[in-house]
Amino acid sequence: MTPTAFGRLARAFAFLVVLRAVATGAHGAAARRPVAPAATAVSATAPSAAVSQEETADLASLRNDAIAAYNKEDYGKASSFATRYVERARAEGRTGREFAAVSFVLGHSRYEMHRKSSGPYPGDYAAEVVGPLEESLRILQDDPAFKNMLLGNAYYELWTMGGRKDADAEGRAHWYLLKSILVREEEVRNRPKTGPEYDLFARHLLAYLERCLDLAQDSSNPDLYTQRIRTAAPWGFATAYDARFWQIYGLTYFDEGNMQAAALWQRGLDAMRDPKADVDAVLATFGRAADLTRQRKDRAEIYRQMADFVSTLDAPERRAQTADFARKAFALNPAEAEIRRLLGSALHLLSYGAYASGRFEEALRQAQEAVTFEWEGMETAFFDLSRAAAELGQESDALTHGERAYRMAKAKTSGSALQPFAQNYVNILRQFGQDGLAARILKDEAALGVR
Repeated sequence: MTPTAFGRLARAFAFLVVLRAVATGAHGAAARRPVAPAATAVSATAPSAAVSQEETADLASLRNDAIAAYNKEDYGKASSFATRYVERARAEGRTGREFAAVSFVLGHSRYEMHRKSSGPYPGDYAAEVVGPLEESLRILQDDPAFKNMLLGNAYYELWTMGGRKDADAEGRAHWYLLKSILVREEEVRNRPKTGPEYDLFARHLLAYLERCLDLAQDSSNPDLYTQRIRTAAPWGFATAYDARFWQIYGLTYFDEGNMQAAALWQRGLDAMRDPKADVDAVLATFGRAADLTRQRKDRAEIYRQMADFVSTLDAPERRAQTADFARKAFALNPAEAEIRRLLGSALHLLSYGAYASGRFEEALRQAQEAVTFEWEGMETAFFDLSRAAAELGQESDALTHGERAYRMAKAKTSGSALQPFAQNYVNILRQFGQDGLAARILKDEAALGVR
């Protein structure tokens, strides 16, 4: 797949919104199984003889209260009860499955509380959130798909908090999420891809692939994600999300498998479709991708995309940016027709704006650049050139370019689309005393409404 062809696919496919419960790690009650309180203690380590029956009952009450609050998604209470239980259990040397169950409630409750808060975590996130979850999973292997996914998300938060530089946190964030996907894939391996079970798996798989793209942006080992995506993405082919899976799969071949650049490029493509996205932030993401891209044609495709993006923004400074990005793309890949069209169109708009503001020399310079290469629609550049030359009294250039613009337009269009070219040529002929030829054009194009 060529970079340009892939770019067309990226623009044509609307960004898939992965269900929030899946994309954020399936945090809600519908995404997890409630924890069942045990009727009796199931600790692998029995309480010592020094521990009274009353104290044991109190510990069981803390356990049950923590689990009940957790199942009601009252994470504040669940965390409080679980904290008291864990502190007492550790002081008494208790371990085992019951301890693991409450440790999970503790870690997950703190995780949910932090996720819903707007500020930084108030304590030691690694020790107070990730630690209990990991400790629980080492002992209690129930619901492995959900618990591994949760741990992957918890480590991702830890990696993000640390400025996305901790390679160990990154590795664990990916590994636990991958384990979750492998468990889910095994569960649906023989299920029809059109069925509800496989559809749910496909959405979890998309969340995993999106996370791989996010990790790859700042990874010290982005090549890892190239292979992971190539292996996992085909599981989603022929599902309801086929186009997005193919799109992500195709990224692994961009710039000869340069996953870091590809991930940033895709993030830019996705962000530019968000009407609330900050334009300069989107361009910065594209720019970083371009800086990391090694191949000339692939880097040109990113600059072409940037030019295409800002060309849709109706602001004078964005028109100048469009031309700047298109120039960079053209310098890297001048043979690409779409790049030439973008640059020519951008220069036409700049020339037109300068002419309308009375800056005729500037209009002339922009138009002169626009006629130095072939592009679809370049008759507009000769139109601009002739008008600016006429305003500056350059008779020969004005007549030559006015006629060329008119002849080029006439060869490919007619009717109202041809009218401005014919009118412009007639105006220039009259300006420089060529009334006879002007009258002939008026007669030839009488149906166009030329005056």
